Amino acid sequence: MRIRIVPLIAFAALLFVCLPSWGRASQDVLQAGHPVSEDSTKRKKPRRGRLSRLIINSISTNPIDRKALEEAARRDNDYFGRFAGRTIGSVSVERGNVFDNDTRTWIERRVNAVHRITREQQIRRDLLFGPGDKLDPQLMINNRRLLRSRDYISDAAITVVPSAEDSTVVDVIVATRDKWTISADVGFEGDGDMFLQLYDDNLLGWGNRLGISTYFNWKNGHYGGNVFEYKTPNIFGSFFEGRLIAGKGFDRSDFGAEALKKFIRRTDYAAGASFYYRKEPIDIYPLDSTFQTASRNWDFWAGRSRFIPSLGSSLFFTGRFHAVRYTARPEVSDTLNPYFHNERFVLFGLGLYREKFRTSNLIYGYGVNEDIAYGYRFSLTGGYSRGEFGDRWYMGGDFSAGYFTGFGYLRWSVALGSYLNRGDRRFYRTVLESNVNYFSNLLGNGRYKVRQFIDLNVTRGWNRLDGFRESIGFFEHAELRGLDESVYGTNRAVLRSETVVFTPWDIYRFKMAMYGFADVGTIGYRGNLFRNRFYSTLGVGVRIKNENLIFGTINIRLGIALGKTGFMRTEYFDISSENRREPLRYIPQEPSVVAYE
Repeated sequence: MRIRIVPLIAFAALLFVCLPSWGRASQDVLQAGHPVSEDSTKRKKPRRGRLSRLIINSISTNPIDRKALEEAARRDNDYFGRFAGRTIGSVSVERGNVFDNDTRTWIERRVNAVHRITREQQIRRDLLFGPGDKLDPQLMINNRRLLRSRDYISDAAITVVPSAEDSTVVDVIVATRDKWTISADVGFEGDGDMFLQLYDDNLLGWGNRLGISTYFNWKNGHYGGNVFEYKTPNIFGSFFEGRLIAGKGFDRSDFGAEALKKFIRRTDYAAGASFYYRKEPIDIYPLDSTFQTASRNWDFWAGRSRFIPSLGSSLFFTGRFHAVRYTARPEVSDTLNPYFHNERFVLFGLGLYREKFRTSNLIYGYGVNEDIAYGYRFSLTGGYSRGEFGDRWYMGGDFSAGYFTGFGYLRWSVALGSYLNRGDRRFYRTVLESNVNYFSNLLGNGRYKVRQFIDLNVTRGWNRLDGFRESIGFFEHAELRGLDESVYGTNRAVLRSETVVFTPWDIYRFKMAMYGFADVGTIGYRGNLFRNRFYSTLGVGVRIKNENLIFGTINIRLGIALGKTGFMRTEYFDISSENRREPLRYIPQEPSVVAYE
């Protein structure tokens, strides 16, 4: 289990601060229950309790104004669109500290005093435009999203100011606000092994991350080693991300380097190269055993996109070479544990994509501006693999589309991939996966805002082999929260529903969101999903987050798990730190195979 130290300490202090207010709330309820005279009941309206007011204000909504929704969708484009084609004169950068400079809170003043503000040069490296360029509205929106995506930036805005001297010239002001980026992580194992990591995501204001992890056993005092990691988001303004990692922690070792540039503009190029040596124990399911593995991975890929105005979309082409060699692994054969086969493969991808953004809030964050992508992507992938147990072809494709509707945001995706055996010309290890993601508009016209989230995953496999990742469980985005059973199959369907109440509570800038969830799923080896084993989980929880700090969100959860036979083994209580869920994107990635997750 991994938790973040500092948020938990802050949460304990937060509970202490809240206790007096909870006591006052109880006194209010008691006083409201005192008998009153008949005259007073005529003069006063009946008072609702706090819980009833919360429920009524949450479920009562104003009629949806579709015109207002359309206006919101066009707001950014209209703002920048007014200046489209004009020449950019000057570009100025305004940098904000973690908290307002005029804050009266002592701790906030101290944080501002010791924090190193992101250097102006680093922010300018992230700009996609400069003096003399023609203003492109879509590029402005993409650039603002890029700035907000940096781990050390809590918010960013771009303002256009017409020149008073020349109507064809505009000046641009880029304003950013920093996060506090120094933090610590700690992780425990049941046998006493643990690690402590200290890191800074904005080292000396340059936007680089330096992390140092120390491993030791708290029971016997045994020292396990250190791991060093260094990441930079933009190498010399090239938009290449870099990463270096080296070290050893007990039975885990990591040594590697990576450089990666993603698609940013509508007409752009992408490239990446990496090498990693990794030694680690892997839990092999469904055998429920652990094997020590060691591997060397080489990866190279590149891509090119070109915007086609008549389609309003970009055509892209990508290619990739990947090689993996295991020096330690579990038993393998031509039909056993293909995940651990030594192989080299070449993949190519071709497709179309369109991606735009709408700014909103109270979705995955707690009041900060969030850029939600909408658009579509369609791609076809094919390639050839040379493996130690034979050669094979691969072919696949995927489609995803997301858009805002009158009742919320809806995204649907589907991916299909399969290998073709060169020897017998038969398809095998085939996977079909489809996902639906939805979140509602904000509900409620009171202080408590409510949003409904629904995620559906359906995964189907054919002609699977034996061993690791040839079966699937309730993992990743298809997890049943609170279930503590190890169940597997080749076919899976999971429906996750979550109702989130964003509260107005703001205690020392820590904001709270309460939620209730209900997850249901089936999994097994039968083609008919409804004839497989059925599981469900129910629960409630609270998330606590300070958007000015790099710390993850504190998640406290209670839940139960049920099956056809009644109660299942359950993780009744969980407290952990989680990273904020990132909106799904539509930009092309390196071509890869569709695999079980």
